[in-house]
Amino acid sequence: MNEAVITGKQIVGNFIEFTCTCAEVAQHAVPGQFVMVSVSPTLDPFLNRPLGILWAKDDSFALLFEVVGRGTSLLACLEKGDTLPVLGPLGNGYSLDASSALLLAGGRGVVTLHFLARRFKELGIPVSMLCGVRDSSEIMLERYIIECESGLRLFCCEEGVRGLFQGTVVDALEEYAALHPLAPETVIYTCGPEGMLRELAMHPLLEKRRVEVSLEALMGCGFGVCMSCARKSTEGYMHICSEGPVCALSEVTW
Repeated sequence: MNEAVITGKQIVGNFIEFTCTCAEVAQHAVPGQFVMVSVSPTLDPFLNRPLGILWAKDDSFALLFEVVGRGTSLLACLEKGDTLPVLGPLGNGYSLDASSALLLAGGRGVVTLHFLARRFKELGIPVSMLCGVRDSSEIMLERYIIECESGLRLFCCEEGVRGLFQGTVVDALEEYAALHPLAPETVIYTCGPEGMLRELAMHPLLEKRRVEVSLEALMGCGFGVCMSCARKSTEGYMHICSEGPVCALSEVTW
């Protein structure tokens, strides 16, 4: 475990953003990777929690997580100056060799894709980003695509909200493709809920295209020992923590 020091905390609706200082994590992290975070100095809860890296630069990195259970509720109690034990960065990240990119984020999927958009900007790679949420309680996530300063950015909500595209990320993709036909060389990067990813895997717009996906799973260890995150793939089974979380969308059995 590395010791990260919390240098900033923001409450974003039901989400918490920590800015942390830890050179061992920040200097090696690539978009799509994650860290395993200890949520308690005791053995209760026993398991660490996997959290995606929002961004990393120099000696600092950020985490964004939704408060959904006991573990994340305990994390949310930490304040600036507290120490956060983290293991990582872990897993495989996104490839960075695209000549142009389209990012599709659903809900919390904006975390790893925010990092990717920032990295593409640094590399001078053209990138557009579509992000969707279920309802108005998650609208605050829009700030993370605005901050990306990418090319075309579209934020959508399944619930009707004035000023936003109404529909899912898949609906937004269809709208986008009708106005901006996808170039053959454009690489698609996506992260989001299972239903969204399944729909994208079967969508004709993405057929025979290079699509990379970041998967989520319950994890016990984060590095392939406990095998709790096994997922069926076209080659048998893969462990999301060590062989993922990023892989080709076509490799996943839906």
